[in-house]
Amino acid sequence: MSNVEHNEHKEHIENVISRTFKIIKNVYDNQQEKNGLKVAGNGSRIIFPKKRTGKKGKDETRISEQELRFIFVEQLNKEIGVKDNGKPNWDVYYSVETPTMHGYKGFKNGRPKVDDENGQSGNIDLTIHDNQGNRICLIEFKALNPKKADYQKDFFKLENEDEKKENLFRYFIQIVENVNSRTMNNIGRKIGKENYVHVLYKCYCLDNGEEQTLDINLTQ
Repeated sequence: MSNVEHNEHKEHIENVISRTFKIIKNVYDNQQEKNGLKVAGNGSRIIFPKKRTGKKGKDETRISEQELRFIFVEQLNKEIGVKDNGKPNWDVYYSVETPTMHGYKGFKNGRPKVDDENGQSGNIDLTIHDNQGNRICLIEFKALNPKKADYQKDFFKLENEDEKKENLFRYFIQIVENVNSRTMNNIGRKIGKENYVHVLYKCYCLDNGEEQTLDINLTQ
């Protein structure tokens, strides 16, 4: 991959992420099942569904990585697009729940390691491929603030898949409902201080509509 192709892919990926955050904010504000639909035309037909809380008369909005993932795919397809000549604007493909190249062990105890001889393939939430089928971007999605092991296994997979391929983009994309400095510090502690130098971290707050960053050794 040339530097020009590398930069073009990065620009397209960042466009998709930016629009995904904008649209998921509109969906969160206007398309929650428990509140009804306030405004049409928010860029996606997906709805945040409601869930029962076990308390009489109490319904809450279910927020998960699925809404984030589906909106991302919608925007990915729009970014690919079609020119007047019938060719795609961005000539890529994608796969979901993509099996990892390596075998892994130890995910259950939060201390994963690469073990191609005895380990099993994991999955990457979404992988973008170039028009030759080569993997050019690995993406993991997360919602809210799950347990430590969930972060560590995803970051470990992202960092270690095709570890010799420096031009492979690796993104961890997260949405949180509410956030403050303690929230981000808590997430940072769960991810750990490992040298995840290749992972690009993106976190978006649904409540205030701001992208969040972490003061740890991650590429922003």
